[in-house]
Amino acid sequence: MVREFEHIGIPYCYRCAHDCTDGCRNCGLRYAAELERAIEAANGSAAAFIFEPVSGATLGAVVPPDGYLQKIAEICRQHGVLLIADEVMTGMGRTGRNFAVEHWGVAPDILISAKGLSSGYAPLGAVIANKKVVDAVANGSGAFLHGFTYNSHPVSVAAGHAVFAYMRKRNLIQAADSTRTDSAGHTLARNLETLSDLNSVGDVRGIGLLWGVEFVADKKSKQPFPEGMNFAASVASAAAERGVLVYPMQGCVDGNSGDHLLIAPPAVITPEEIAWAVQHLREAVQEVNA
Repeated sequence: MVREFEHIGIPYCYRCAHDCTDGCRNCGLRYAAELERAIEAANGSAAAFIFEPVSGATLGAVVPPDGYLQKIAEICRQHGVLLIADEVMTGMGRTGRNFAVEHWGVAPDILISAKGLSSGYAPLGAVIANKKVVDAVANGSGAFLHGFTYNSHPVSVAAGHAVFAYMRKRNLIQAADSTRTDSAGHTLARNLETLSDLNSVGDVRGIGLLWGVEFVADKKSKQPFPEGMNFAASVASAAAERGVLVYPMQGCVDGNSGDHLLIAPPAVITPEEIAWAVQHLREAVQEVNA
């Protein structure tokens, strides 16, 4: 029911098309300029810009450079375009904040949440809107019409309420914060970064408890493996045989080629479990690479 709409590129520092010598801040602003051009080309028909603060499965935990999301928010405000943050994967403490946009001090007009909202125990999603959006609906038709038959389902809402209580009691958002040296997020980051010495690992990136590992056939040229090899899926299969579950994807380079894994353990994971999992992941990569 949604018509075709414009897409823009996002900062992907490992394969950036611009000069990244300043930590990608300048190239982030150049990517943000794509949004402004797209909005202007729409001649007033652009209603909103939808974005993931940190990329999920499609690029594998690519973190935007400082300045990018702030500029995106500024452009949307200037043009009267709603800013919609897709935090289905990055929200509910996954990156070490309630929502990932908080890392950059950005407040979207609409924020989408799910998955971690109920920790997967029951299907539950939420649309969170600011006062500007709510007032526009209230002062317009006065009705919020949508297509969800089972909205406000009491069992799912109860599961979400229980998850909130558990997260607060166990300080799980702080546990995911990779900037805290005593956190699971920090331990995961340090362990995963050791994989960079493997010949087939081109990039290790992420934030909090959301990380990605990108594989390459040649480190110097960043040449991806041939699409038909399905390298990431083979690594995931080898890891699963060792008891480690990861999320393999293809297409991060051009939509078809480019292999990576998404790694997103629970906030209750222990340092010993992290070390064990990363060691088995290393062995899985080595097995497939051989």
